[in-house]
Amino acid sequence: MIKQNLKLILRNLWINRIYSSAILLSLVTGFVCTNILVSFLVFETNTDTFHSKRDRIFQVFSNDPFGGNGRITFVPRYFFEYLTTNYPEVQNVCQLFDLNGIVVKNGTTKFDDFNVLSVDSSFFTLFDFPLHRGRKDHSLSNNEIVLSKEKALALFGNVNVLGSMLTISTPDTTRELIVSAVVDRPVENSHLYFDALIHHSTLPPQSNGGATYALLTRADAGESLLKKINSDAERPGLIGPGKTEYFFIPLVKSYFSTDNKTSYIKTRNPMFLTVGYVVCGLVFFIASFNFINLFLLSWQNRKKEIGIKKTLGVTRRDLFSFSITEAGVYVFTGFLLSLIITYSIIPVFNNVFEANLSLAYFLNVKIITLIGVVLFFTGMLVVMLSVSKQWKMKPVSLIATNSSKVKFNRLFFTIQFVIAITLAVCSVTIVKQMHYIKNASLGFNRQIIQLDAPGEEFTPALSFLKQKIIQLPDVNNVSVCNGNPIFGNMIVRYDLDNEQFYTPYLFGGDEDYLKALDLKLIAGELPSEKNNGKVVNQKLVKQFDLENPIGDYVPGTQDKIVGVVEDFTCGSFKQDIPPAIISFYKDGRSILIDYRGSNLSTILTKLREAWTSVFPDYSFHHRVIQEELMKKYKEETFFYKIIITFSIISMVLSCFGLFALSWAVVQSRTKEMGIRKVLGATPIDILNLLTLTFTKRIILAFLIAAPVGYYLMNQWLTRFTNKIELDIWIFCISAVMVTFTAFVTLSLQIVRAIMTNPIDEIRND
Repeated sequence: MIKQNLKLILRNLWINRIYSSAILLSLVTGFVCTNILVSFLVFETNTDTFHSKRDRIFQVFSNDPFGGNGRITFVPRYFFEYLTTNYPEVQNVCQLFDLNGIVVKNGTTKFDDFNVLSVDSSFFTLFDFPLHRGRKDHSLSNNEIVLSKEKALALFGNVNVLGSMLTISTPDTTRELIVSAVVDRPVENSHLYFDALIHHSTLPPQSNGGATYALLTRADAGESLLKKINSDAERPGLIGPGKTEYFFIPLVKSYFSTDNKTSYIKTRNPMFLTVGYVVCGLVFFIASFNFINLFLLSWQNRKKEIGIKKTLGVTRRDLFSFSITEAGVYVFTGFLLSLIITYSIIPVFNNVFEANLSLAYFLNVKIITLIGVVLFFTGMLVVMLSVSKQWKMKPVSLIATNSSKVKFNRLFFTIQFVIAITLAVCSVTIVKQMHYIKNASLGFNRQIIQLDAPGEEFTPALSFLKQKIIQLPDVNNVSVCNGNPIFGNMIVRYDLDNEQFYTPYLFGGDEDYLKALDLKLIAGELPSEKNNGKVVNQKLVKQFDLENPIGDYVPGTQDKIVGVVEDFTCGSFKQDIPPAIISFYKDGRSILIDYRGSNLSTILTKLREAWTSVFPDYSFHHRVIQEELMKKYKEETFFYKIIITFSIISMVLSCFGLFALSWAVVQSRTKEMGIRKVLGATPIDILNLLTLTFTKRIILAFLIAAPVGYYLMNQWLTRFTNKIELDIWIFCISAVMVTFTAFVTLSLQIVRAIMTNPIDEIRND
């Protein structure tokens, strides 16, 4: 019986191969998206769940001492000791911070891009990172280093490196260290990222604090302990005893905390997991709708087959057996093809979405179970609907001539295009906002390269390097400085007499600082060695209502204001412009290079040569303000990639459905179109006949999707201080995109219907 069913099914697939291909392609696309998204979402959701003590580990945060609404990761070292000494609920504490300017050497092999963390000896007591080589209890001492598996391979070519010697150096110190362990990559995701670990005592401390994790004696002790800490008047903090408020976040939520803003901690905004689940559901809905609707439509041209079967006494069980076999062929074939495509595009997905999915992760029990459940319910839903439809058909009417009317679920068809159009509106809005971010005025020059001195003792040599760089033909201005408006800046807290405070941004540079950044001086003069005052921005003047700021004092200080510059963006467009203070510094730790009008790759080659002539023992590293600015929009960029990608996928899936539906309509109305042509119907009449129903539904879908898209994007744009307006052109462009795509899809069938000879159409029926 199964063999006979398969034979009939395969024959029908071949006869209607165009229609069947549309169903299969829709299924394959939906399954590929489902495979990757389900795996990715499970991978992200399970971050840090591989640590056995995860329920008792909490990351410690403090409130922002600069008056911000967020929390900061940095916790001072003395609070570490305070916790372990005063609170018996704390079993252990681990603090870690990254080391900057580290060079790792193995003979002639040298790396200066290692992410080396300085940690306490309790690191492996709290965290269960798997060791490929070595022991956790004897791997972090004064003269040892722990390497990741990838870096061990890069340094030595293999992982059997226990006992091998490495040289690590900073501008101040050089140490010979023994490789004590090799850390393997965990199967699950982790929010901590590192290439190597050393103990705090190995190198002189570069920081008096860092990210702190507390291991409690009980999982439920966190809330009560936090109350005790914050009610303790003697608790230490950055702004004095008893003034800092602390917070605990469970380890498994650290990855989803947007307050984590250090280089060695990976984060993911939890909103994107929600978006991911919604997108996964929508894409699978569209693919499933195509499959269900088109599978049921496939019986439209097979009514006689069903009628004969029912006349011969076929039972509901037989219909069920045949339907489940046919649906199984589609689902199984589509899923196998999707696996091949999935495995081939995982590297692309990882690169685009900054994920770490591996092929082995698809063998995860949770992944297999979830995908299996999806396949089972999809197949069973199709089978039940198919059997129900076939059983309700009357044998006499089934054997009669085919009806010229194809029935399809207009509600689901409309919903499908509502989703596609909504995503199109979102895509156009996000593209415009990202374009605005890349090109809108910041109040200063974007085309700036920054070079940092290798260490504090090398800062005097930057003046000599400046003289070499200023002579290059592609350079406009050069300044020795401390910080710029986008990164490397300093925020200070100035207390006022009324017990209030404010937190301005501090910048400083030599006499060319304002010229290099192209800041506009609107009053006063530039500070210098002879005129050592401060330049402030308009925001500070307005905040303190300074009518005649020149000669007045900077609030909270004894520094005089000698100039005022136009406001300029600090940080990103996601925050208001803060008060800013610019000082004169003859020496600084960085160089800013204005290369407006020049090619970046060309100027970098020349800068590398100048750098090597001054610092021959140190590698050339640069940062570009425009690139660093875009890093501030990491979340928005990720969101942008998700919406654009799945907007395209939803359009493709909708087109598969529209193509197959139009094919079914044309096939079922062949005789009608032939008669109309014989009676004088024009191509325009045939066009209207075939497209009227679909056009009405697409217009209705747009009317529903437009306000939905407007609401969603209006909410998203509230994240930005500077943003685009949601004008009518966004919706016009979205409408044109969807209409054009639908028209192209329909035209493939319409042209064929118009060009067919009417005599052949009538004879074939």
